[in-house]
Amino acid sequence: MKNYRKTWIITMALTIIYLAVLLVLRSSVVFTAEKRLEGIDKAGTSFAELEIPTDVRVVGIGEATHGNREFQIAKLKVLKKVVEEGDGRSIAFEMSAGEGAEINDAIHENVSDLTELVSKTDYPIYDTEEIVELLTWMREYNQTVPYEESLMFYGIDMQGAYRSIDYLKSKAQSNPSLFTEEEINVLSEIDTKDDKCLEYRDLYEEMYDRFSAVDNTDGRLLAIQADVILKFIDAPDFDKSQDDYSNYRDKSMAQNLKNYSEIEENRGFSQMVVTAHNGHVMRGSSDMDDDGSNSTMGERIDQIFEGRYFCIGTEFYNATVNIHTAGTFDENYERADHDYCSDDILAYQARFFDDERYCLDFTKITDKNSKIYKMIHGKMFMGLVGEGYTVLNDMYKVERMKIIPADRFDAVLYYYCVTPIDPIHY
Repeated sequence: MKNYRKTWIITMALTIIYLAVLLVLRSSVVFTAEKRLEGIDKAGTSFAELEIPTDVRVVGIGEATHGNREFQIAKLKVLKKVVEEGDGRSIAFEMSAGEGAEINDAIHENVSDLTELVSKTDYPIYDTEEIVELLTWMREYNQTVPYEESLMFYGIDMQGAYRSIDYLKSKAQSNPSLFTEEEINVLSEIDTKDDKCLEYRDLYEEMYDRFSAVDNTDGRLLAIQADVILKFIDAPDFDKSQDDYSNYRDKSMAQNLKNYSEIEENRGFSQMVVTAHNGHVMRGSSDMDDDGSNSTMGERIDQIFEGRYFCIGTEFYNATVNIHTAGTFDENYERADHDYCSDDILAYQARFFDDERYCLDFTKITDKNSKIYKMIHGKMFMGLVGEGYTVLNDMYKVERMKIIPADRFDAVLYYYCVTPIDPIHY
């Protein structure tokens, strides 16, 4: 009996000690992100103070999630900076080329309802007031300049080739002089609701060859539509290998951006903005390994433009993210808000800045002995929330990636808290 009593007392004592230690650790700033980093005041700046090098050809702006307002607002801020301080007049979205072409037409006239237009995008993440604001600014800018100096909107994704076919069909109707009689006749018979529309490979190849030879912007833009359709036809089977498909997609997006950049060069502009999820715009490998076998779109862009790529990432500490519920489509389509914490100590520092946001330009942090330099050049977790929520998101900490920030980005916009997008029509 005495041994039982002694065992009970020891067990209770150990339990109390264990709970006390947990309480201390939970409330301590020593073992959590709740600590102000030495030197952060000097290293951190506002976005307005961020300087993009003049020799940069492409400026990337990433999204740590697809479902937060602040990251969509950042797209417009970066575009304005490049237009006003740099030498760029275009932005390319992670969006199908056909959709991008429809939007580009809309911002060059004053007839289309932009709010209605975003409701037709394949990705409801763009059906927001923030994207309408971006497009409105672009349209208003274009009303003050000739077409040759106007802002251009591009879609670089090879997914959604059906939108490119629909776009070619509509152009053949509205501008028949751009097409041959045979092209007009065949396109008029194609039904994009039927997968047989992808069986006209010879037609798309002939259109690509002919439009590529045309020495004007409109012709080259149509050539890209035909090229995207061919890329889609040649894509690996997603169901057989998601990795092969993902790698092919990033490669195609980088190639599409290069094609658009050639159009911009001919228009007289040396820079472009490209925006997509952090997982696409960042440098390195898409599967988080170091062997380079699956290069991201950003890595390929950096290679194509020989290092003249300036990549800006975004990051949160706390986030309420609006995400598509995986497996829901058409009339059952569903989105919902979910809460995440990145536990990123650098993102936590945003709470000490105005509006709880700030920017770190990694290229300007050169003191190798400083704590911040060591952090951005060492492995640490950053937030990376995908589009497609499942119960696995609650079972595992899948909303983070462990990377070396300075290897992936040139600068990062940090936010202490970010708020969910509110899709207009969903």
